[in-house]
Amino acid sequence: MAVEVNMSNSEVKRLERKEVPVSPLPTGVLVGVGGEPLIVGLVFFAIASVALGMALIGMPSSDLGAAIPIMVAGAAFYQIVVTVWAIILGQSLVAAIFSTFSAFWLTLSVLLLGLDHGWFGISAVHAVNAQELFFIAWACVFLLLTIPCLKLPLVYPAAVGLVFVAVALAACGAFTGSPNVFKAAGATALTFAFLAFYAWANVALTAVGVKMTPPLGKPVLR
Repeated sequence: MAVEVNMSNSEVKRLERKEVPVSPLPTGVLVGVGGEPLIVGLVFFAIASVALGMALIGMPSSDLGAAIPIMVAGAAFYQIVVTVWAIILGQSLVAAIFSTFSAFWLTLSVLLLGLDHGWFGISAVHAVNAQELFFIAWACVFLLLTIPCLKLPLVYPAAVGLVFVAVALAACGAFTGSPNVFKAAGATALTFAFLAFYAWANVALTAVGVKMTPPLGKPVLR
């Protein structure tokens, strides 16, 4: 049996306008939506550089092993964190820079510990050669890393370029056995540590909304 239903035009339109309730979609925590990795990476890089520079110039001790806790538990660990942070944000060059420095601090610490404890089976006679090899290899890396940094504000390629100079001087110091060359490497390390602190001041002040921040300089390549 067919049932005829008669509805007025106003009733039909009212039914057409009626919205079906939709349950809200589940929400979650968004990872990597902002932030500045440099505010963490720069300060720990600077601290480790100060420790390395002071050890190289012999103040208060010329034992590089004294800087290992800072280089491993400070710089290397937190620069791994910064690397992951930069990858999430899609900042490839920042990730490359801090992953490189993290590897540098870790491998330098492993080298120092290994030579002191005889982990690698390297005699004391050839320990100097191992240091030469280490510093020469890393000098090549930092020389290449300076090139893409030329697109960044001037303070960054200047700092990375000075890292290359310091590591090259350390290689020369290991080869010649001259303490003065090591002191020159230490002085250079303290210089790029200052540049890192300077850049960190810019990033930190910008993060808290300060408009008058230290200038970082114009990029060499535009």
